[in-house]
Amino acid sequence: MTNQVWARLSGAMGVLFVIGFIVLGALSGNSPDYKSSDNDITAWYASHSHRARDIAGIFILAVSATFFLWFLGGLRETLRAVEGEGERVASIATASGTALITLLALAGSVFSAVAFVVSEAGGTFRLDPDTFRLLSGFGYLAYVVAFMLGAPLAFGVGAIAWRTRVLPRWLAAASVLAGIGALASFTFITTLVYIAWVLLLSSYLTFRPPALRGSRFA
Repeated sequence: MTNQVWARLSGAMGVLFVIGFIVLGALSGNSPDYKSSDNDITAWYASHSHRARDIAGIFILAVSATFFLWFLGGLRETLRAVEGEGERVASIATASGTALITLLALAGSVFSAVAFVVSEAGGTFRLDPDTFRLLSGFGYLAYVVAFMLGAPLAFGVGAIAWRTRVLPRWLAAASVLAGIGALASFTFITTLVYIAWVLLLSSYLTFRPPALRGSRFA
């Protein structure tokens, strides 16, 4: 496989990550959280289909995380190819992206654990709504912190793209906007700004014109 094909394939992995993220959101969109009533919590986990959806979610997240790490590896090579600060920014971006996906996996595991235990334990386990709220709150905070730690990835890409033109200026501006959205991740909408940025960046790395590809990642 040539470097050019490998670079395009790595770029496309970000698109697959976003698709997985959307599917996961669709599966868990109506699930209860720490603000839900006792009846809503117990009724949700009494349903086999609801539990199956939650458990399926963690496998979707695991596959999506693999796609994201592949995408991150390709992006790292793109940044490393830039003279000057490329190596430093690539290291920061890699650490930031790894922290993001690790905490997202942790958050997803927490949300899926309740459904898994209820299904496996059967009648020997009684779900306490307050325990669920504690786990849900922990998962929510892990989700928020995940995007906050992912902000340096977006800011780093934006800064080096603006300075070196290794990526277009519009994508540099979008990167800064994504970083701001990640820092404001206490609302779900702002995290979608970050996910949309991953989609834009991934699409560009996949379909960018040949003339704009450097020798180390073309």
